[in-house]
Amino acid sequence: MKILGISGSHRKGQNSYRMLEEAMKGVKEVEPTSETKITELAGLKIEPCISVCGPAGTCGKEPFKCILKDDLQMVFDEMQLADGILIASPRYFIVPSKLQALIERLYCVNYMTRSKNPSILSPLIDKPFGILTTSYSDAYSAIPLQEHLEKFLLWLQMKPVTIKRWPFRGVHGQVPVSDDLRALELARTLGRDIAKAASK
Repeated sequence: MKILGISGSHRKGQNSYRMLEEAMKGVKEVEPTSETKITELAGLKIEPCISVCGPAGTCGKEPFKCILKDDLQMVFDEMQLADGILIASPRYFIVPSKLQALIERLYCVNYMTRSKNPSILSPLIDKPFGILTTSYSDAYSAIPLQEHLEKFLLWLQMKPVTIKRWPFRGVHGQVPVSDDLRALELARTLGRDIAKAASK
C-alpha cells in the first residue's frame, strides 16, 4: 500500500507537514508495511495554468499530460501510483498559490483529456482522499478551503474519506498544530481511515 501526502504550504516542515506526519502515523497503525511519502510543494516548481485549451489548443493532446514542463507531472505521477492521498494546506486566501496552480493545471488537463477522449476515465478514479487544513483561527474558518479542495478532488473522480467531528469534510488544526492535541488525534484517525479505504 502506498499513501501519498501533499503539503500545499509555502513553508517546509511546518504546520501542514506536521498534520501529515500525524496522519501517516495512523496509516502505519493500520498497515505497518505501507509505504508513506510526503511531498512538499514548497520545494517544487509548479507554474500557473496558461489555459491553452479550446478547439485549436494543445492542452490534452496527450492524455493527462500538461504541456508545461515543470514539477507538476512528477506530483501527478506520484498521485497515480498512490493507493490513497492526503492533502494538507494552510488557509490563505483561500489556497496557497502553488497549490492553486496545481489545482488549475490538473483540472485543465483532466477536462481537456476527457473532452477529446470521452471514454477515458481519470487515472485517479475511486482513490480515497482525505483533507487536512491549518490556520490561526478555528475550524469554521477552514470550511471554504476544505470545500475548495473537496470539489477539486471529486472532479478527479476520487472518493472522500471524511471524519465524524466538525468540520466533517476533513481535519482542521489550529496553529501551532503541535499544541492542538485534538487535531493531531483526528489526523491520526483520518490516516487510519484512509488506510482502511485504500485496502478495500
